[in-house]
Amino acid sequence: MLFRLKPQDINLKRFYIWLAVFMAISGVSIAMGYFYILFLPLVLLTFYFVLFDAEKVMYFLAFAVPLSIPVKNIGGGLELSVPTEPLIILLFIGFIFKLFTGSGFSKAIIKNTLTIIVLADLLWLLITVLTSTMPIISLKYFLARTWFVVVFYLALSHLFKKFKAIHVFIWAFSIATTILVIYTLINHAEGSFTRYYAYTAMRPFLPDHGMYAAAISFCIPPLFIYVIYGHVFKLSIATRAFALALFTIIVAGVILSFTRASWLSVAGAFGLYIVMLLGIKFRTIIITALIGLGGFLLLQQDVLNELSRNKNESADNIEEHLNSFSNVSTDPSNLERLNRWNCAFRMFSEKPIFGWGPGTYTFQYAPFQMSSQLTIISTNAGDLGNVHSEYLRPLCESGFLGALGWILIVLFSVNKGFYLYHNGNNLKVRYMALGTMLGLVTYFAHAVLNNYIEFDKIAAPTLGFMAILVALQVWHNQPDQLEAND
Repeated sequence: MLFRLKPQDINLKRFYIWLAVFMAISGVSIAMGYFYILFLPLVLLTFYFVLFDAEKVMYFLAFAVPLSIPVKNIGGGLELSVPTEPLIILLFIGFIFKLFTGSGFSKAIIKNTLTIIVLADLLWLLITVLTSTMPIISLKYFLARTWFVVVFYLALSHLFKKFKAIHVFIWAFSIATTILVIYTLINHAEGSFTRYYAYTAMRPFLPDHGMYAAAISFCIPPLFIYVIYGHVFKLSIATRAFALALFTIIVAGVILSFTRASWLSVAGAFGLYIVMLLGIKFRTIIITALIGLGGFLLLQQDVLNELSRNKNESADNIEEHLNSFSNVSTDPSNLERLNRWNCAFRMFSEKPIFGWGPGTYTFQYAPFQMSSQLTIISTNAGDLGNVHSEYLRPLCESGFLGALGWILIVLFSVNKGFYLYHNGNNLKVRYMALGTMLGLVTYFAHAVLNNYIEFDKIAAPTLGFMAILVALQVWHNQPDQLEAND
């Protein structure tokens, strides 16, 4: 099995030989003053759990992700979130090791359409690493994406063969997220809940309010489903009340984050919830969206002229802050976002096939800025955010196919949620699919205006919720399957 390896599967003779080698190396290293070797037993102990009981490690990881702390410049220009990314790397190595022992990933998972798209996107990412203008930067980015996909998508989709494992994952992530929100609100209260303090109150766990709001928004739809449809999952009144408490705290966190993108994305997710209750099909939404996009392109200049009349700027007043969302004439944040987007399009026009290489936008966009589009917060250093769009980043870094890959991931994830909700053969599958798909929508909508997928706090719920949808389809979409795997 993928998550449990029997001790007898390990050659004990080789184990004792390697133990003796380790003890000898440790003695020499300590004698030479290299005391870092003392941390190796902890690493080996963790690796032992990865091999023999990875399931518990995955649960711990779900809880640890929201509370991990980024540590910059650990060497070689690397930045890791502690303790999660070292664990992720060990899990990745452990799962690869298990592949060589015959504990492979399920063919049903691998053959799933969404999995094929995710892996094809990863393959194209590797190709663009080979053509990158900065190969080392791109290779680091690719490796991080790879271990995220293996651990949070492929491995979790197998763990979720047990329906209870899905609940454990959601509860662990939601409880840890609530702890993060409470910590942030306490810090924010010291600044009287003003917008200025909202930008840094979540540190050291996250660098800024945008990523914080995006990360905590994932939990809102699943908790909402637990509150409203808890009887379907046989949750007690006390458990549903607990879910309501978590839901309320996290909603307060999103509101007080002063992140306009998250306000609109959460509102959009609940708007989609209403649409689904009305029985409207996914293809109808796509057709409507395409018609709306076509209308915008035809009336683009008129729309921009109308938006230019909005002079509302970011403010402590929530209503005024929300109204500033469409201010593209004086609001520095909005203008800088347009500047970064224009740079991405210019970069794409120069390298439309393979792009500049994964992870390179920050280092390459500066020459593509135009003086007429610079703002008071413009910089050549790539700080204060990246390209500010999960859809435009692959376009300039991995070319047209890179952007297409991300768009297909979004469309097929949402479509899978729609399908399972409307066609699921039991209520547990339908409402779990609804909650996790809407959780994904909070980020897919937010990602139009920001990009954080390279960070564990966003990659874990994004890929994890996608894994839930795939597991629901593969393992649980028949009444007899759900009963057997419950």
